[in-house]
Amino acid sequence: MHDADNPTDPAVGGGGQVSYEAALQQVSRVTAWYTEQIPAQPSPAQRRAGAYDEDRLERLRAERQKCLADQRALEDAGPEEIALIAARYEARFRELTGQ
Repeated sequence: MHDADNPTDPAVGGGGQVSYEAALQQVSRVTAWYTEQIPAQPSPAQRRAGAYDEDRLERLRAERQKCLADQRALEDAGPEEIALIAARYEARFRELTGQ
């Protein structure tokens, strides 16, 4: 767990490192993107028309689960792992959104 009373703790951004909060924000943005892409249950008509891509839905759900696992991993991550996760998710967000 991160200690807000420790000025060198990544949670408070000490030492010029990526903060826990910044990494969490990066992961949360990507998680939210996947959540928005997962549609509600399709109607029978959508299923019959083939307008519902079950494979894509499964990929989106799997990627969202990876995000949630990384979000939990941040709780016990050290400064280097926090920085790696933040960088990976920043790049992933740009890739997903074209930004």
